[in-house]
Amino acid sequence: MTDPTEIKFMQIMHQTAYLKPEDRLLVAVSGGSDSMALLNLLLHLPDSMRPKLFVATVDFALRSISSQEVAAVRQFCQQRQIPFWTTRWQHATSVTSMEAQARQFRYNFFQQIMQKNQLTKLATAHQADDQAETILMKLIRSGSFWTVQGIVPCQTWKVGQLVRPLLNFTKKELQDYLHRQHLSYAVDESNFQDITWRNRLRHYVLPQLQRENPRLHEHLQQFSQQQISVQNLLQQYFQTLIAPRLTRVLQGWQLDLQDLLTGEPVQLSLLVQYLVHDLIQVELTGRQLAAVQQLFPKANGLLKLTGDWQLQKSYRYLFLLRSATSTSPSTEQYLLQIDQQVLANDGQKFTIKQSIQKSPKTFYYDHWPRRIVLRHRQPGDQVRLLNGQHQKLKARLINLKIPQWQRDQLWLILFDQEIVWIPQVYRYQTPSKKFLFEVKWERNN
Repeated sequence: MTDPTEIKFMQIMHQTAYLKPEDRLLVAVSGGSDSMALLNLLLHLPDSMRPKLFVATVDFALRSISSQEVAAVRQFCQQRQIPFWTTRWQHATSVTSMEAQARQFRYNFFQQIMQKNQLTKLATAHQADDQAETILMKLIRSGSFWTVQGIVPCQTWKVGQLVRPLLNFTKKELQDYLHRQHLSYAVDESNFQDITWRNRLRHYVLPQLQRENPRLHEHLQQFSQQQISVQNLLQQYFQTLIAPRLTRVLQGWQLDLQDLLTGEPVQLSLLVQYLVHDLIQVELTGRQLAAVQQLFPKANGLLKLTGDWQLQKSYRYLFLLRSATSTSPSTEQYLLQIDQQVLANDGQKFTIKQSIQKSPKTFYYDHWPRRIVLRHRQPGDQVRLLNGQHQKLKARLINLKIPQWQRDQLWLILFDQEIVWIPQVYRYQTPSKKFLFEVKWERNN
């Protein structure tokens, strides 16, 4: 008689179509109960559903019996004529971020096998308990809408697809299945120690929640599926909303907030959260999300993010920039000659030419310049107005609502120590019509 766990597994595989008989499937098997159950369930799929199976095991050499556990998996595969690969993790006695490094080593090994043997999918044995622990950990850590997403059952991976067929099965369910099948499995004693956050959740929090509601795992799995669906829909909406408003600028991006500022602060912060997540793969903390909401009513504001990234609000624009873009103005300067192109250190190109026809790009000057300089703005800079009076450059930039970081990057052209041209900001103003000049300007895109 067919085992009830095998019937459930077969039904799920039929409904989801994660696996097909033409697939070449690499199964990640550690020798523990979850992965051994997965491998045996796959073996008991009907021929019309079962993919071609391959197995890979990593010996992390963290416990004295790890080599014995690998040998047991090898023997299981040999008895069933399943191609098998294994490797041993060579690591120092003390390794910082050991869990992350071990995971990276494991998946790199799987990737190499798949590429070398033309395998199309990778299956891991994450199950319902893992799903519940992951969701609770993410909720406790941040509560962010974009990071609370649970373990995805099927996704595109470095090579083919990564599938997790056991998310609807609890660990107890899988262990009971193995007992009925008279199959042994390895037990990692460290899982019973309270040395990790995940273990403490597993031992104390989840059992209490299950006593409150025995369908906890089912509900959290439903929540994860709904969360993924809502995220996908919201991503599509935000992409459509942002696309015509987002512009690449030097060392970052500029988002035009016009027509968006009428939205609720929570909605706007959700959009910004997605933007930061999508563009630079940084997750905002709860405090940062609250700070984002406080940015919108202000004309100008700054919020530092992880690393050297920051958000800058400037009037109707929001900028996502590296911190280096808001440093003090550069003292770099260049001497220019008429009809000779100069390449600035940021890739922008400038050429001054004498012109014979007036246009929106030309300006008059009352004598032939003896010294032409290209530089960034400096304290006390002023520009001449048509009536002969002068205006502080800082005031002009504020009136034009040019963001601080852009002000520090503007190039100024000076004739004999007098500002005559600033791109998209200023052209020299004089009633004299003696000499007519034009600046050819090529931006670095």
